[in-house]
Amino acid sequence: MKLYQTEAIVLRALAVREADRVLVLLTREQGKLRVWAHGAARPASRKRGAVQPFCRSRFLLAQGREIDTVRQAEVLEDFAFLYADLKALGLAVYLCELAEGFAPEGQPNPGIYRLLLQVLRRLTGPRRDLLVRFFESSILALSGLRPELDVCAACAGRPAGPLRFSPRLGGLLCGACRARDPAAPACRPATVRVLGKMLDWPLNRVGRLRVDPVTARELATVLHACICYHLEREPKSLAFLRKLGE
Repeated sequence: MKLYQTEAIVLRALAVREADRVLVLLTREQGKLRVWAHGAARPASRKRGAVQPFCRSRFLLAQGREIDTVRQAEVLEDFAFLYADLKALGLAVYLCELAEGFAPEGQPNPGIYRLLLQVLRRLTGPRRDLLVRFFESSILALSGLRPELDVCAACAGRPAGPLRFSPRLGGLLCGACRARDPAAPACRPATVRVLGKMLDWPLNRVGRLRVDPVTARELATVLHACICYHLEREPKSLAFLRKLGE
């Protein structure tokens, strides 16, 4: 039985039987993995701390025919501060749900791994609404789904007139083409500018953006429409975030 080591962020831990867990991991080297952690929920288990959601841990895994098994696990970063802030905790669940939805199974995507780690570390800081919008736009781009903002996604002309954003067509629709996707949400030029900067700027510059409340709401609407379209469902954690006012 071949053993291998990997560093991973625990996206989810599913209870199986009384003390076993199936973990959904986001690894740097192998992409998304599902692994079996026997006895990880027992009070005396050495694995217990390392298999909690959001933890960045080092795993020793044994390859199996259908699913690999956790032999050893060591916590590298536990993100315990998230559990002291209900809104931060809800946002962390949402980010992990998106990472699970967009990260390919068994295929490396180190960009998504780095993105999730960077954003989780900042979730209790200021401007976390923009931080989450940055995560949403970036994970789309890292998944090969960067929206078209420079030209109309339908006619390839200059995006002028009342603009809409079509997830189905992959970006902005000009005024003449907006009937091509009647369900596409409105997208004002101010929102287009902010979204463009989020796609082009590094994370440490996002806090400098000045976004008025109307643009912030429209940006969230556009990105959520895009995410729901590509996932083919609404993330379950969004309903909880709405209740929290996030």
